[in-house]
Amino acid sequence: MKFGGNCVEGEANQAHTAQRILEARERGLSPVVVVSAMGRGGPYSTSGLEKFIRGIGPKIEPRERDLVMSCGEIIATVAMAHFLKTKGEMSVALTGGQAGLITDLYYGSAQVVDVQREGLLRWLDEGYIVFVTGFQGITPTHDITTLGEGGSDYTAIALAFALQQPRAGLLEQRIELDPVHIYKEVDGVMTANPDNFDQGTPDRPKLLPSLTYDEMVDMSKLGAQVMQHKAALMARQQRLAVLIKNFATDAAGTEISPATEGRALREVTGVADMGNLFVFTLPRQTPRLAAQLSEDLARQRLAHWEIASEPEKLLFAVRREKYRDVGLVIEHILFDRDLKAEISEQQWGLVSLVGQGMQGRSREVGARAHAVLRGAEVQVAGAIEGDISVSHLVKEADRKKAVRALHAQFIS
Repeated sequence: MKFGGNCVEGEANQAHTAQRILEARERGLSPVVVVSAMGRGGPYSTSGLEKFIRGIGPKIEPRERDLVMSCGEIIATVAMAHFLKTKGEMSVALTGGQAGLITDLYYGSAQVVDVQREGLLRWLDEGYIVFVTGFQGITPTHDITTLGEGGSDYTAIALAFALQQPRAGLLEQRIELDPVHIYKEVDGVMTANPDNFDQGTPDRPKLLPSLTYDEMVDMSKLGAQVMQHKAALMARQQRLAVLIKNFATDAAGTEISPATEGRALREVTGVADMGNLFVFTLPRQTPRLAAQLSEDLARQRLAHWEIASEPEKLLFAVRREKYRDVGLVIEHILFDRDLKAEISEQQWGLVSLVGQGMQGRSREVGARAHAVLRGAEVQVAGAIEGDISVSHLVKEADRKKAVRALHAQFIS
């Protein structure tokens, strides 16, 4: 069970979260609860700790940065474990390292390389409700690392994968695992971000009862608040069942599981969007330039989107907070070629259609989407064509209008 930051902030929300945990306990389950840092903007939230780090100085080492950033989840986890103890429950709080999450040495965006689950199983065998700090792990040399934005989802998926493996012994006991429950403040995954729509309009986004694994992966990569992209990739690879639900209501939520793969395929399942992107424009003069750039950016674990545009140019879109890091990689590659990148002063947005039924037809759907945007007087600067998705680069000022136009045409 993974609970987002707002689910554990304040006594009322903590009570709702405790109720969900105890309901699982009453059904005969042994809850493993992953907790995010509390709320948004508070001193122990992720953004609050980032502000604290900026106050320390601009050149703090990545190792020390991860030490600070791990504190928010530790505080929230201890608070929830204690809250359950006040209700008479046996509970224990563990850091990611104490729960056995072993990562590589890449601070800020670490990958889980192993889960040593023996300690976790020992607490479960003794009847404890186990709380685990999300967003963090530990290296083989015992340094704390963080797992990137949304990393608590990754923690939950990695623990679920480890727990479902057979236990050593003569009978090779296998643990029965319920779906991974990811709790948010919304009823599940919506057909688009409701924040892009006016209240009371008839074409507002609707709850999606199910997604395929591929839809979950693409939507997470293209900006939808489904789950962290690394977590989505791991859930798909291991075929783990996931249920995304509201922590405070009884809404059915959104299911992603092997069972959802066989349902009728929708051409377009949802509209995803990302805002406040920076765009680098590069000359397409040197063979393999785009491939090398993508390889180097991926090696540095920097999210980027290569946009098809004019034949003689390459467009790379990156998140606002990462554009300096991406710029350094690009400058390093272009230096030997005596080339320079142009950096757009304008802010951009990426608006995407995702749907399993688009397989083999994304170019056709992309052309229709382009026509819809042109009819809505939204200028398109470039596009990305995926297997089950198509994305358009638009001005940030037009992003919400573009989402509404595409949602009205392809979903409402």
